[in-house]
Formats: sequence, C-alpha cells, structure tokens
Amino acid sequence: MTTAIIADDEPLLRDELRDALKDVWPELELIGEAGDGLSALKLIDERKPDIAFLDIKMPRLSGLEVAEQAAPCTRMVFVTAFDDHAIKAFELNAVDYLVKPIRIARLTKTVARIRDELAAGKPAAVSGPVHQEGGTSTSDNAKSRKLLKHIQVTIGKQLRFLMVEEILFIQSDNKYTRIVTAHNDAFVRTPLSELLESLDAELFWRIHRGTAVNIRAIESVTRVGIERMTVQIRGRREILEVSRPHQSQFRGM
Repeated sequence: MTTAIIADDEPLLRDELRDALKDVWPELELIGEAGDGLSALKLIDERKPDIAFLDIKMPRLSGLEVAEQAAPCTRMVFVTAFDDHAIKAFELNAVDYLVKPIRIARLTKTVARIRDELAAGKPAAVSGPVHQEGGTSTSDNAKSRKLLKHIQVTIGKQLRFLMVEEILFIQSDNKYTRIVTAHNDAFVRTPLSELLESLDAELFWRIHRGTAVNIRAIESVTRVGIERMTVQIRGRREILEVSRPHQSQFRGM
C-alpha cells in the first residue's frame, strides 16, 4: 500500500487536495495531515510516508525546509499558490511542483509519474527537472505513456474498435466502464481510473469520481446554487454532475 501525508496551513485546501487524491488515486492511503512545517517534518520522520504533498509557505518551517531536513525515503510533491520556487524544488529532487488551484488533469499526471517511479523501483531522491504547471520537460516526455488511439469495446453482441476522438464521456457502471459516443453506448471491463491513464489528460477531464468528459464535447457548464455544478454534453440529454473537488478546473470558463 502506497502511503502519503498532506501538509498545508489552510484546512480547506487540505480538504480539497484530500478529496481530489481520493478521486484520482483511490488506493492511496493518507496516513496523516499537518498544518505547519514543523508538524509535517515530525509526521514524515515518524510515519515515513512514500509521498509528502507539501505547501511551500507554511508557519514554523516552509515546505522547502521540510524537504531539506526530511529523510530521503519520502518523495516530495510541492503544492503552492506561487510559481517562483521551481528552481529550489528542482534542487531538492521534487517529483513534481503543482500550482494552486490544482487541476484534476494535472494531478492525474503527477499520480501517473509517481506510480511509474514506484513500479520501476526508483529511489525517492531522483535527479531531474521539476515539472511545472503548463510545461513539459525532456524527462517527462521520456516517461510519458503511449496514449490510446482506439479502444476495443462491446456494443450489444459485437466487438468494435472505437476511435478515442469519438468519445463524449466515460462513466463507471457497476462492473463495467460505460463509454458514450454520439451514436452508441459501449462497455469495457477496464476500470475508469486505469483507462484514463492511457488517455490524454488534457483532453479527458475527470469531473466526478465515476465520470470523465471529453472537453471538446462540452456544450456548457452551469453553476447551480453555491455548491453544485453541472456539465451539458453536446448532442446528449444527460446532465453530468461535477463534484466539488473538480469544480476548480472550470474557473474562468
């Protein structure tokens, strides 16, 4: 079981990151949270998590200071509202550097990168460029997954090859994953989380634990009251719910 802690001095932001991680990495075990750097360092020393998601500007110790003093067995992911610490994060061998508000598509890439490192048995402290929001490094390209161009699906009693660009949205459906196009509903046995790892994260956005949409297929995004948000898919009657951890993706739209 892969373990992680979250350190941020703002409880609401800890809640948002915790919920987002549960959506994109349900198997991850969150074993502790801290509201300041000194508590985060103590938590890392005592619990020895595989990953620490650290806010950079925290009381008592900054996230960078925590990373400098912590044991090297923990992978560091910096989460911050400021993008001017990337060079220092690079020097500390950070796995990734995320800028708030965190987009689910961006967090999904971070999770995939960590999983790749864990599967390859790489040590926590790995030299290499930090992956900044909106940028792609040479190291990132080298480790990127081969994206699917088509998916073999079941439609009725037939097996068909469905081109990825035809997909409007994808949903978990009991033991299957439902893939919806303009003309058909198809089903595969591959879990939604696993399927999304082989799809372009910039194109397919997770909007709920059980739903991902092709952003090119979005007709409109509607805020309903203070907390609810929905997505209307072009050419379909379905109104898809956007869970709270995923709503920040649509700021400014």
